Amino acid sequence: LRTEGAKNNSIDKVLKEEMYSKISYWTQVLRRVVSTITFLAERGLSFRGNNSEFGSVHNGNYMGCLELIAQFDPFLCEHIAKYGNKGRGNVSYLSSLICDEFIQLMNNSVADKIVSEINESKYFSIIVDSTPDISKTDQLTVVIRYITPTGESKERFLAFLQSVGHKGEQMEYALIKKFNELGIELKNCRGQSYDNASNMSGVYKGLQARIKKYASNAVFVPCAAHSLNLIGCNAAESSKEGTHFFHTIQMVYTFLSSSTYRWELLKSIIDKSPSKSTTVPKNLCLTRWSSRHESCKGVLSGYKEILEVLKILSEDITQTSPTRNEANSIRKKLGKLEFVFMLNVWTPILQRFDATSKTLQSKDINLSIVVSLYESLELYVQDYRKLFDDILKKSKELCGKLTFSWEKSRVIKKKIHSDDSNSIDTIHHGDDKMKNDTFYVIIDTLASNLCERKKAYINVHSNFGFLSSLTNLDSLTLRKKTLHIVNKYNEDIDTSFIEEIVQFKKIAISFEKEDLTINGLFQKLSNSSLALTFPNVLVVLRIYACMPCSNASGERSFSVLRRIKNYLRSTLSREKTSSLTLLCIENDILRNIDWSDTIQKFLSVKIRKKDFK
Repeated sequence: LRTEGAKNNSIDKVLKEEMYSKISYWTQVLRRVVSTITFLAERGLSFRGNNSEFGSVHNGNYMGCLELIAQFDPFLCEHIAKYGNKGRGNVSYLSSLICDEFIQLMNNSVADKIVSEINESKYFSIIVDSTPDISKTDQLTVVIRYITPTGESKERFLAFLQSVGHKGEQMEYALIKKFNELGIELKNCRGQSYDNASNMSGVYKGLQARIKKYASNAVFVPCAAHSLNLIGCNAAESSKEGTHFFHTIQMVYTFLSSSTYRWELLKSIIDKSPSKSTTVPKNLCLTRWSSRHESCKGVLSGYKEILEVLKILSEDITQTSPTRNEANSIRKKLGKLEFVFMLNVWTPILQRFDATSKTLQSKDINLSIVVSLYESLELYVQDYRKLFDDILKKSKELCGKLTFSWEKSRVIKKKIHSDDSNSIDTIHHGDDKMKNDTFYVIIDTLASNLCERKKAYINVHSNFGFLSSLTNLDSLTLRKKTLHIVNKYNEDIDTSFIEEIVQFKKIAISFEKEDLTINGLFQKLSNSSLALTFPNVLVVLRIYACMPCSNASGERSFSVLRRIKNYLRSTLSREKTSSLTLLCIENDILRNIDWSDTIQKFLSVKIRKKDFK
């Protein structure tokens, strides 16, 4: 028989104690590894260097951060000294392979957290867009919009889907496959927002039509910010003067910024300017059309200073002949009354477009605000139509010219053929030519396009718009409007919603003004005991609030992609690119996750017998 001491010193007990000791040791190592990965991933920094050797200055950010921590952490310092550069086949848990495995594990944990929030909210909308990365590979971004139980709007990045194709059918297959992998039920989708490309927004074969096969109430909402861009582009191209104007604006920036001497000369003259609002010219942005306000503002505020610089350069004999000729040519273009007139026309308009576009890209915006912004912008443009004389007067004072350049040119008479009608074409001259052939054309194009694009949002808003003016409607009108909602969303709410909304109106009257917005009503209702009394009202508010108004979050993910997969990291794999982008964008979730369980599960799989030798 074994004695009591022999039992306490059994082989099983010794092995268990040694195993627990090893697990505790490697847990401490992996905690430092996870913290390093979190630090690099949330900032979008690169991991690897030219080699994987501790002590080398070319070993990359990952190993460099571990070395930095080791300078103040004796445990990690001793671990690196003992296991650091032993090579393949030796356990250290500091290698690039372990790093990649943890990046994937952390990606899965963050994605699971997002999916759990989506399933808790139930209703969601999807935002999809695509762009080529640095390696010319097409990346399809998938973003989900939903409303948290506290009433906060969330737009979460899910993944990049690589090379799925540009056809609606191909994108549909890729999305369905990804949603099935994540465990997201597409039948709960209540909205979708893409740009205006036909493969996305097509009524019959576009992605929006294909998604409706799985969720018939997934309403398509064109990106409000993208639509505003198209309105501006169309108006600028509606007249010859408008096209030439922006070409000249870009010419000014390109000429002055292509030489450090010219740019410093411009800055030195601007610094001497008595006006503190004078700025340097800005580059025209091709994608964010409304941001051209900064370009126009820079030329308008520094108009005289730019002319002075161009004059100095055109008369400077030390400059090359092409430089002097180009400076003189641009100076003549800027000196024309038509250029200054267009500058004074576009600068205020673009300022309003830019401010509106930034609001449209907010995550907290809803369709009622979109409709209001489009309507207000349309009224602003229509009112601007009356200001021709004021703009012309201001332009003449700025450039010192009293006539347009075409008044000096010969009028070309149209040849009349024998079979032509006797009607005489109206030919405008002088100020009337600019007013009727350019100014009115631009303003009317803006107004008509705003009215046309606004209809897409009014059609969706008409179903839920009464919620924004709930306290101003009588009971009969409320019942009529809610009946349509009940018929359309009969799978989500029942007929009791009609009577609920009438009763809820009496309670909403007592709310503060800021609580009568869609998100305000939802927060007020969901954060109180009233949610049990008005469950259908809460559902309708949740559906309406989760509808996307723009795909700006998809565009923002492209900015992160350009940092993650740049020219120095062009060979990143598809999985790693998507994982690092998710960890960078959704860093608020990444920081708040406790990785203890993940480390323990990892060790339980990875721990091997040779660790105990």
